[in-house]
Amino acid sequence: MAVINRAHEWDVEDINYNINQIEDSKTLKAVMFLMIQEHVRSIPNDQELGARIRKIVLNFNKENNENN
Repeated sequence: MAVINRAHEWDVEDINYNINQIEDSKTLKAVMFLMIQEHVRSIPNDQELGARIRKIVLNFNKENNENN
């Protein structure tokens, strides 16, 4: 019977990278939520609020695509 080498599955650097990705994602979501919450407080008109949030999301997507 052949032995399967699974040492690479538990590489500490990969685990740390995944944890950092998760933490970055959590931080990003928290910042986005705070930005949206601030806009909700300052913009009483729902249409204007939606347009502002759409602009934030589109700018974020544009910047993310440029960085990849």
